[in-house]
Amino acid sequence: MSVNRFKTMKPLLLQSAEAPIVKSAVLGPFDGLIVDHVFDGDALARPARMVKNACRIFARIPPINRVTEDELFALLRNDIDGVVLAGCRNRADVQRLDVMLRVAEASTGSRPQKIAILAEYGAIPESVLSPCSLHESSPRLEGLVFDGQKLAAATGCEPLPVRQDQVTAAPVAAGRAATVLRAHEAGLACYDVLPQTAMTEIAVRQAFAASRADGFSSVVCRSPEQAAWLKIDA
Repeated sequence: MSVNRFKTMKPLLLQSAEAPIVKSAVLGPFDGLIVDHVFDGDALARPARMVKNACRIFARIPPINRVTEDELFALLRNDIDGVVLAGCRNRADVQRLDVMLRVAEASTGSRPQKIAILAEYGAIPESVLSPCSLHESSPRLEGLVFDGQKLAAATGCEPLPVRQDQVTAAPVAAGRAATVLRAHEAGLACYDVLPQTAMTEIAVRQAFAASRADGFSSVVCRSPEQAAWLKIDA
């Protein structure tokens, strides 16, 4: 299966804890809204109410060793469509989350297998170096999300476009490659998070072109403005 499906796959939009909640009217071009920091009070409930039926809602959750069953129960009560697992290291993390979601779905009366999984992959060295395939790790697993800025922070290097020489730092290049290859091997979608520093139309279009050239299926926009610069239609 080809991973590069830009022509058919809508992007995702990241809703950070600091940003104003996006209005449902601007969500037409997006397949889903990723709500970050969802364990802070009503950080998930408010956007879920405001954008209901406009697109899918994903809750970004901490690494699996920091997630409790009670927290997952609370998430599912907000009628979300999926979760984004931060700091995914390997196949075992996905499988452990799958089991926890099964328990949460049964306990909250949710439809079995309702909650999809997207895994942040390549954002920490463990995932880049993992030899484990993700093929058939979970029927919920829809795709992988790569954030070069997170991997750069984890390894102490500078991501583009911060570097003056415009050469992608080796750890970031390795992470991008590992994520795309792992997704291709498992038949999964693969999303590239656009850089936070891409704050002009030219910068966003350059980042988008790089994602497409590297084989990503689509992108994660950090703001509606980034999507507008890409001129993504609903």
